[in-house]
Amino acid sequence: MSGDFSDLLIEVRRIVHETAKGIFEELRREAHNTHPELEDIPVIASDFTLRGGKRLRAFLVLVGYWSREWGKSIDEVKYLMTGIEFLQSYLLVHDDIMDRDEVRRGGPTVHVWFTSRCREKSLLGDCSHYGISQAIVVGDYLESMAVSTFSKLELPANAMTKLIQLYTRGLRIVSYGQYMDLMLSMKPLREVDEADVLLVHKLKTASYTVELPLHLGAIASCKYSDNLLHELTSYAIPAGIAFQLRDDLLGLFGDPSITGKPVGSDVREKKKTLLVIKAYKEAPPPYKEFLEEVYDHKEPSEISDRDIAEVQHIVRDYGGYSYVVKLMKKYAEEAEKALREATMINDNAKKALKWLLRLFIYRKK
Repeated sequence: MSGDFSDLLIEVRRIVHETAKGIFEELRREAHNTHPELEDIPVIASDFTLRGGKRLRAFLVLVGYWSREWGKSIDEVKYLMTGIEFLQSYLLVHDDIMDRDEVRRGGPTVHVWFTSRCREKSLLGDCSHYGISQAIVVGDYLESMAVSTFSKLELPANAMTKLIQLYTRGLRIVSYGQYMDLMLSMKPLREVDEADVLLVHKLKTASYTVELPLHLGAIASCKYSDNLLHELTSYAIPAGIAFQLRDDLLGLFGDPSITGKPVGSDVREKKKTLLVIKAYKEAPPPYKEFLEEVYDHKEPSEISDRDIAEVQHIVRDYGGYSYVVKLMKKYAEEAEKALREATMINDNAKKALKWLLRLFIYRKK
């Protein structure tokens, strides 16, 4: 098989879209029959999930499923591929609330959508609080949808037990990462170091974005072993950290028309990315004081476009940008080395994971 898996990724996106759309249609009928007002839940959950997304996690589920025997029927694993995207939507809905984001995938975040619905319906009370509250409900709803896809899998009891164990562990690990991420956003800049940031990347991104879908797919194939799962992890952790470092670069320097998020949103969210941490360590006192003012003292609403432009300038001029690019490539090389040394993962799966790694570090959104 060639080293380009673009067509397979497009096919994964098509299958996930069609499968998710069918599930949402069923749930819309269920909600309407319970009470017409409840249709808002599957309507926005569907719009939020189907309006975009790279579907890389679904692709990784498939690669994990094929990691021992390449080319088995996709139909047998399509619900698990879709389920991991429901999980992604659930986490994003709640993440957008915590980060106070208003735009996701080129459209309103779920809490913003419900705030608008509150006003459209002329409901009484605080519409902003209503929007946040109902978005939490929708996130929970999406998580239940993710779990429900397991019932579509015809797995022996031991494989289903393993699947549930790893899925729930994955949720705990990403919760630890989110907790750390929020805590670091509230710490003074001078108290955050590189080890803290990389731990968050490992817990919040590498384990959930790369390791978990690979493991779930491998288990669903019923051809997994501890050695196979270990080999997949050896690739997944460095690959996931490289993915997140690229995400940080896009968060500060990406094109909003491509990323679907406002430029500098990470600054307004007070995210202490490695870009900022490294630049802060190297910058002279006046620029240190400026970064402290932005990250430690200003409210998000007080951070101007000019402030964001100045943060970009400091990050570029004082080594943050070049350091992160170099580190991203180092982790990518580590992931490639893990693939070269793997003996359980088949050659086509290795090629797919290597191709995906390139996509991780050169993507524009």
